[in-house]
Amino acid sequence: MTGWLASWGRHKLLKVLSLFLAVALWFAVGGEERIETTLSVPLEIVNLDPQLMITSEVPSGLQLRLAGPRSLIRTLTQSRLVHSVDLSGAKPGRLSLPFGPASFTLPRGVTLLRVHPNPLTLTIVETAVRTLPLQPALAGAPPEGYEIKAVKLRPSFVSVKGPVEELQDLKVLSTLPIDVSTLTAPATLVTDLDLKNLHLTLTNPIPLLAEVTVVEKTITRTLTGLPLSAQPLPARLAPSQVTVTLEGPYRELKDLKAADLQAVVDTTALKPGHHRLPVRVELPPRLKLLKVTPATVSAQLRRPS
Repeated sequence: MTGWLASWGRHKLLKVLSLFLAVALWFAVGGEERIETTLSVPLEIVNLDPQLMITSEVPSGLQLRLAGPRSLIRTLTQSRLVHSVDLSGAKPGRLSLPFGPASFTLPRGVTLLRVHPNPLTLTIVETAVRTLPLQPALAGAPPEGYEIKAVKLRPSFVSVKGPVEELQDLKVLSTLPIDVSTLTAPATLVTDLDLKNLHLTLTNPIPLLAEVTVVEKTITRTLTGLPLSAQPLPARLAPSQVTVTLEGPYRELKDLKAADLQAVVDTTALKPGHHRLPVRVELPPRLKLLKVTPATVSAQLRRPS
């Protein structure tokens, strides 16, 4: 007792000052203006069994409506608060998590008025892993005169993890629409899986590439009234015109006219008289003759006068 009194005597001024400051602080906070504010607190899910997943929408944060002294509220708004939801031991099914004042650690003097959402409702399901083939989804068509010859995806199969019920009936996965409307040559495009309305994730995320082979379209055209001539010796031909069916690149064939081609019969070293001669059509290098009608014509060579 004597020692305590001696200590009190030695530090009396310091202790009185401390008591005065504590009382002053209490009155300052207690008498400070009280305000209300809404604080957004990020939400994180922890300790969920790797064999389970959440398929319901999980908000990015909780909205806390708080009331308290202005200084304390200001301190809270400047703090980096995070609320963790511990799902260790959670089972498949619907889980409802209510929030109350005991759910959060708040400074003395700050009151929790409400929380949104409250309760937090989660749907938890069992998961599985499956390897599925991929199929490309194309958007648009190449410019006029071009066509898609092939589309190859790399990789062509992927392993995905997701709810057992979603995976059991799934046979194939599609890509997001691949725009081919401007392609006039082969191209390799980066794409991704279309997982809309699915709760799937790649077990091994890697870039998905689409190798699109675009070629110039090959078309067939039939031209009538192609003039026929005899070379090198003149002759009377019957008929004097033929019809040809050609195959070739779209750009070279689409505007081709009969007058742009030459059909001939070879009269080299023929004697005067009537002859049955085959028709030859001279074509540009990239065009192919499929048919000429008639294939042979009558040629009458006269004796030189």
